Amino acid sequence: MVGRAQRTLELMGSMPGVKQWRESRFDEAFAAGRYIGACRGVYPTYDQAAAAAPPTRPLGYDNEDAGEMYRDRIDRVFSSDYPMMLWLQKVFAAGARTVYDLGGHIGLAYYAYQRFVPFPQEVSWTVHDVPAVMASGRREALTRDPSKRLQFSENTDAASGVDLLFTAGCLQYLQPTLAEQIAKLQRKPTWVLVNLLPLHEQEAYWTVQSIGTAFCPYRIQRSATFFGDLEALGYEVVDTWENPDKSCWVAFDPGHTLDRYYGAALRLRG
Repeated sequence: MVGRAQRTLELMGSMPGVKQWRESRFDEAFAAGRYIGACRGVYPTYDQAAAAAPPTRPLGYDNEDAGEMYRDRIDRVFSSDYPMMLWLQKVFAAGARTVYDLGGHIGLAYYAYQRFVPFPQEVSWTVHDVPAVMASGRREALTRDPSKRLQFSENTDAASGVDLLFTAGCLQYLQPTLAEQIAKLQRKPTWVLVNLLPLHEQEAYWTVQSIGTAFCPYRIQRSATFFGDLEALGYEVVDTWENPDKSCWVAFDPGHTLDRYYGAALRLRG
């Protein structure tokens, strides 16, 4: 009986008039920033996704409000962090000392992970993010990082030759892929740790995500292409894992909605 009732509701919700009403109501609330984390629409390029974003909020993370987000993550970790902490400890044990944190916000992983992972005294951790967020991070570091092992860099070339390129939850906001960014470096990082990565088995596409204070073009990569491009640069996949507590809901589009994200540890061959 419950199954029949559920199917009836789904059928009613998909009827042309009802569906248009539901989408209109959603779009109105989405434009007002009331569906934080939700996505809307599917587009082939960044520019098309950016053009489709509602004009009611700024576009992208480069604003002061974004610099104040995620402060709760400075002093805590989540279940999705544990594979990264495990591999960070392994990479440190293998001798890594220089870390380039792509999209590291104000140094969230640098601060939070030290509660559980012994950081080498001589470690150098460099964060690259948008200017407004890095400005907030530099202010925070004045009191929170007396050891001054945390730096911020506007230069993506600072990743050249580092022991570890670390990135978590950032690649989906960038126009160049990770492989394209690494290919431009004079020397490739020895290790790559990536987490909170949205991957689709069959397709690559862009959507528009609401972060509450702004809208962001949001990239979903095809799984085989993401790993294949990195392997072509000389990396071997040492480990992969799922983030089942992380999902990507593209409104009214179950075929492009993801029920989990992914992470991986890769090492440069030789």
